Amino acid sequence: MAVCLVCGKFEPIGLDAAMKKGWVFTRCPECHRGTPFDIARVYLSKTIGEENIEGFCNKHWFRDSGVCAYCRMRREGAQQAVA
Repeated sequence: MAVCLVCGKFEPIGLDAAMKKGWVFTRCPECHRGTPFDIARVYLSKTIGEENIEGFCNKHWFRDSGVCAYCRMRREGAQQAVA
């Protein structure tokens, strides 16, 4: 199951299927939330299974700036629409 660290959205799909749907499994360079893909693939998928991998859904990872929604809100202010 893929779980978004920002909104809590979850989809009952595996790691590969989640990535095909736009999910991102990486560590935010500013706040350090998230799990890098190589750790998720090698370590977590073998110890806890792919059922509970945390990452960022396609609405809460900004590829243009490379940060999560938390950091983008902090940069732009909470008054502006981030989602």
